[in-house]
Amino acid sequence: MIILKMLKDLKLEEWTRENPVWFSEEVLKSSLWEKEKEILLSLKNHNEVAVRSCNAAGKSYTAARAVHWWLLGHKGSIVLTTAPTGRQVREVLWREIREAVANKPIYSPESVLETKINISNRWFALGLSTDQPDQFQGFHSPYLLVIVDEASGVEDLIFEAIDGLKPNKILLIGNALRNTGRFANVFKEQGIAKIVISAFDTPNLIASEFDNFEKFKEVWLKEGIKFFENKNKIVIPGLITLNDVIKFAQRYGIDSDVFRVRVLGEFPRAEAESFISIDEVNRAMSREVQIMPHWEKKMGVDVARYGDDRTVFIIRQMEKVLRKEIFIHQDLMVITGYILKIAEEENIRPENILIDVIGIGAGVVDRLKEQGWNVNGINIALPAKDKEHYANLRAELGGKIKDWLKTGQLLKDDDFFEATNIKYKFTSKGQLQLESKEDMKKRGLPSPDVFDALGLTFAFPAGMQEIYYPQSAGGVGQYYPEIGI
Repeated sequence: MIILKMLKDLKLEEWTRENPVWFSEEVLKSSLWEKEKEILLSLKNHNEVAVRSCNAAGKSYTAARAVHWWLLGHKGSIVLTTAPTGRQVREVLWREIREAVANKPIYSPESVLETKINISNRWFALGLSTDQPDQFQGFHSPYLLVIVDEASGVEDLIFEAIDGLKPNKILLIGNALRNTGRFANVFKEQGIAKIVISAFDTPNLIASEFDNFEKFKEVWLKEGIKFFENKNKIVIPGLITLNDVIKFAQRYGIDSDVFRVRVLGEFPRAEAESFISIDEVNRAMSREVQIMPHWEKKMGVDVARYGDDRTVFIIRQMEKVLRKEIFIHQDLMVITGYILKIAEEENIRPENILIDVIGIGAGVVDRLKEQGWNVNGINIALPAKDKEHYANLRAELGGKIKDWLKTGQLLKDDDFFEATNIKYKFTSKGQLQLESKEDMKKRGLPSPDVFDALGLTFAFPAGMQEIYYPQSAGGVGQYYPEIGI
């Protein structure tokens, strides 16, 4: 076992402490690209390191190597890791931590647990969630490293608790999801090592001959998507690719906040007219909620309109989105068949199936009713029930989504970020009005079909209602009144 050699050989411990890249490559047998090496060397040379990056740049992979380097290079050390939710702690960073030493003679088998490596009572690594700040008390070591994953989503109260530990080193990693909070502020401070990783810095984009955004932007605007056919090259599987960048450009636009955050590693502009923020969506994706089996399921169906090519199904059970389905270029009869099939699979009652009737959706509703399924057709262009605050039903349903995102759980699916493209304004009567699909298309953005399908799950015919019991409210009921159609 390497750990036994460390106990006997002080020179090996010292060499490890001074050479984190060597340790990762030679002992852990990990392949590192240049930015990953830069993170490890910065952590060796600085007390606090902050890394903001694009999607799939290897942040958590590198942080996992840092955990083992610190433990094995500093006898009697402690590593604490955290993230916004327990699921992120277990399934992201600690999965990488476990995989880094899997089938390697590093620790004794019983030492490596789901969220802990236990060498001794005073020599260990531990994963903590951020739901209770007092968890970050009582840890004392001459060598204390704290790693905060998805740091943009961690509240300042947790950082205050971490500061109280007086750690030797702090590593903050994550996407730049919001302009406020500790993670955003450190990029404005002096004396902190800051690393920014754009997709265009990564080996796969460089191999695809797009090593800077300006070059990509020029080609994208002049030539369009066809130019990029057969250009995608993968030299390191798992890292972001040119095809991933193209997907973000197509779906959200190269000037969108989603593209800035997920591709360029930049903070969002946080435009005032964006109705839903990236941070709101990301928090809902990261959240874990409990639902009761007997709670009703709702199916929202946004049917493709006159040449549009996507029909979207969203199934929501109170505070949790359970399922998303997208069907391409399907006719009325096929969509009707899919609705029946999915409703039977999910045990959804006909009255809980809510279908947009604008366009060919009306034909889908008619066909289902002919077959004895009393589904509900929803016209989102009609006036809102709350006419004082909303210009139409679509805006009112959007308001329901925004409220629900405070406690609800979304699937981890980038399609939900399309909601962040939607702008809003207020009418002369002070009513909220959301940007129409047609206006979004004029801006070169696709129709927000997933957002609208989710909104339909909040549309209840007169006389129907839904009761919430949010976990965050300790089981206290939160009442959502029906919306009259």
